[in-house]
Amino acid sequence: MKYTSEKELLEDFLKGEEQACAQVYNRYFSRICLYASSFVDETKEAEDIAEEGFIRLWQGKRNFESLAHLKAALYQTTRRVGLNHQTARQRRVNRVDVYAAQQHQDQNSHLQEIVYAEAMAELYDAVQKLPPKAREIIQLTYLEGNSNQEVADLLNINIQTVKNQKMRALSLLRQYLTRDSFNYLLSLIVLFGKF
Repeated sequence: MKYTSEKELLEDFLKGEEQACAQVYNRYFSRICLYASSFVDETKEAEDIAEEGFIRLWQGKRNFESLAHLKAALYQTTRRVGLNHQTARQRRVNRVDVYAAQQHQDQNSHLQEIVYAEAMAELYDAVQKLPPKAREIIQLTYLEGNSNQEVADLLNINIQTVKNQKMRALSLLRQYLTRDSFNYLLSLIVLFGKF
């Protein structure tokens, strides 16, 4: 049915006549899509927002004074749908960003743990190659966390002997380890006083 008067179209729309709804849809859809495109980048998304605006208007209370009032309500409904769409999209983006950051952090943490395990294995192997006295001092100081004075007291030797043995051990470890592993060892010594 083709409506010739706006009054008749509005009356049938208010009664819930599907033909009236279809005519209102056909009359305003393109401009509502254009308006909806201000909320999204894709034409298909704008069409979806416009359609949802029409559906909500149709399903809501239909008490409009004129087609201009109906059109204004349609714009308002479409605006709410568009804003809800933007909010939902931003939440998805935020969740994805948080997830990606967490995955990146987890991956970095995982990789750091692997690097640490490999470097420590190489360090322990190198420590085993040290002469017995140097190995013992390295184990007592760096592995067990004793101070130079405590090691000197435990072994009944001079504190300067402990320091000399540590320097000798570090010099030998430099030969036994790759450059990266030795630098890692030094960073652990500087940061934590042990490895």
